[in-house]
Amino acid sequence: MTPRVSTTCWTLALATLMAACSGAKVPNPFDTGKGDVQVKEITSLSPRASVVLDKNCPDLVQPYRLTDNFASVTLFSIKEGLKSVPGQIGNFLGSAPSPAPDASGKLSASTKLAAKQLNWMPMTAEELYAERQHNKRTDLLPRDSKLGRKHYPTADKMLRDVLAGVDETYDYEFKLFIVKSSGRNALALPGGYLYIEQGLLDKPERQPKAYFALAHEVAHVLQRHETKEMQSLVVDSFSVKKDLIETMEDAKGNPTVVVDRIKLEKGQFTKHHVDQELQADSCAVKMLSHVYPSDQALASSIDAFIKDLPKMEASPPNKAPQNDAEALAESMHDIVKSPLMRHPNTRERTENLQAIYREVTSRAASAAAN
Repeated sequence: MTPRVSTTCWTLALATLMAACSGAKVPNPFDTGKGDVQVKEITSLSPRASVVLDKNCPDLVQPYRLTDNFASVTLFSIKEGLKSVPGQIGNFLGSAPSPAPDASGKLSASTKLAAKQLNWMPMTAEELYAERQHNKRTDLLPRDSKLGRKHYPTADKMLRDVLAGVDETYDYEFKLFIVKSSGRNALALPGGYLYIEQGLLDKPERQPKAYFALAHEVAHVLQRHETKEMQSLVVDSFSVKKDLIETMEDAKGNPTVVVDRIKLEKGQFTKHHVDQELQADSCAVKMLSHVYPSDQALASSIDAFIKDLPKMEASPPNKAPQNDAEALAESMHDIVKSPLMRHPNTRERTENLQAIYREVTSRAASAAAN
C-alpha cells in the first residue's frame, strides 16, 4: 500500500508492466520488505465494484496494495486494448493529463469507476471499521467460559487448517469468535474478523459444514469483497476529485478519515453480490482441497453445505449470454431488478460447486499421475 497516491505510483506501474512482459521483477519502493510488486492476471473487467473479475477464484488472495492492483488492471487493459481504462485510472491518480480536463474538478462516473476498481483502502481502515462493529456485539461466547473452553479449541483448529490451504501471502491477522446461537452459519467482517455460530460446533457430524462455512468467510476477506463495498461507499460520498484524493492520501496515517465516511445499512456486508458468493464458494473448495486427504472427504464437506441451502428450484437456469451484448443486457437487468445485491440461488451455487470440485480433483489427479 502506498503512503501517498502520486505520480510515482503511475511510473512504478508502467515499469512493472515492462518487467512483467520480460518476466523480470521490479522492487516496490512502497513495500515494507514483504515482496516485490505482484501482477495478477485479470481475465475480465467488471463495470461495477460488487461484481468480481473471476468467480472461479484463480487466486485465493487479491492484491491489497495499490501498486499491485494498479499494475494488474493496467496490464489487463493493455492486453485487451481497453485504452480508456489506464487513462481513467491515471486521471484519478492525478498523474496523467486528461484530454478534456474537467475545470470544475468534479468526480466523473469514469473516475469513480477507476477508484472503485483499485484496492486502495489500507488494512488499518478495514480493521478500524471491523473493531467498531465488533465492539457492538453482545452475543459472543467468552473463551474462558465452560462452553468456550470446549468449543474454541475445535474452532481454532478449523481456522488453522483452512488457512494452511492458502499458499499465497497475505497480511490479515484473523480473529475468530463463536456466536451464542443454535444456527449453522458463519460470517466475516473486513479486516479478518470471523464469526461462527455455536450450532456448527455442538455436534461432531456438523464439522464438514463448519469447515466449508469458515473457508467461505475467509475467502470473502481474502478477496476483499467487503472492502470493495466500503471503497464504493467512500467514493460515492465525494463529489470533488481533490477531496477524494486527499482523503486517500491521509488514509494510511489516519484511517478514521475513511471509516467515518462509511454509512451502512444494517447487515450490508453480510449480503454479497451473486458473483462474490460464487467466488467465495470456489475459493472455499480450493482451500478445503488441502484440508481433506481424499476427494470423498472434500465432497462430503461440499454436500454438507449444499444440504443446508434452500430447496432446489424447479425451473432450469437461465441461458448463459452468448456475446458481450447479451452479457451487458443481463447485467443491466440485474442492476434494475436488484440495485444493491443478489444472492445466487441454490441451483447456481450447486452447479458452481460441482464445476470447481471437478476442476480441483481433476487437477490433483493429473498432478499425482505425473
